[in-house]
Amino acid sequence: MTRRVFLVGTDTDCGKTTVACALLRAARAEGVRALPFKPAASGVVDATGDPERLVVAAAIDGLGVSEVCPLRYPLAVAPGLAADGVEGFLARRDAGALELACARLAELEGRYAPELTLIEGAGGLWVPMPGGSWLPAWISAMAAEVVVVGRLGLGTINHCLLCFTGLRELGLAPRGFILAQTRGEWDASQEHNERVIAASSGVPCLGVLGFRADPDAHAWLRGGVRGLLGLAAGVPV
Repeated sequence: MTRRVFLVGTDTDCGKTTVACALLRAARAEGVRALPFKPAASGVVDATGDPERLVVAAAIDGLGVSEVCPLRYPLAVAPGLAADGVEGFLARRDAGALELACARLAELEGRYAPELTLIEGAGGLWVPMPGGSWLPAWISAMAAEVVVVGRLGLGTINHCLLCFTGLRELGLAPRGFILAQTRGEWDASQEHNERVIAASSGVPCLGVLGFRADPDAHAWLRGGVRGLLGLAAGVPV
């Protein structure tokens, strides 16, 4: 049985792809069959792109970038705006793109039979998606549990708590959060980010990924990937 986990960022460039790649590598080290999926991506289309990085980290024979990311747009704006333009996004209400992504995800899982599918969102929670939709509709349609990824550092307490509140109001209670150090600079807030966020929200921290962490070191992930597979048990909502 496949467990789906949707990585939702507190913002763009908060470390979602870096965390996803680290989770995929940890899964391989633990013998867990893990599959990446990014429903829609916008921006750079080369080896440094998010889908390309996910495919490399997954290291699954035959897995292609277009399978991992069925909707790709070169313009570096939110996927919904890249697909439809601003006026088109505001005027459209078309579920075709979402249905296509869900179908491709089901096909991919049928082909590779993963234990865990890691779905990476685009940007933060309220991101315009193709067809005049918003990211929460994609999370619900893919029936995934939510893990929030936040940037370690000043401001992340506010960002994480706002994201948790928004998810809960949508009936998408977060099952945990991961913090990623996206910059080399250290600030004093990093010492207490995890504790304050967890104590204030009741949402457990699943790990803190350091800046440019060793790709083969997985101690940052609390309980490992097998713990992530059981993350729903006993977690307050």
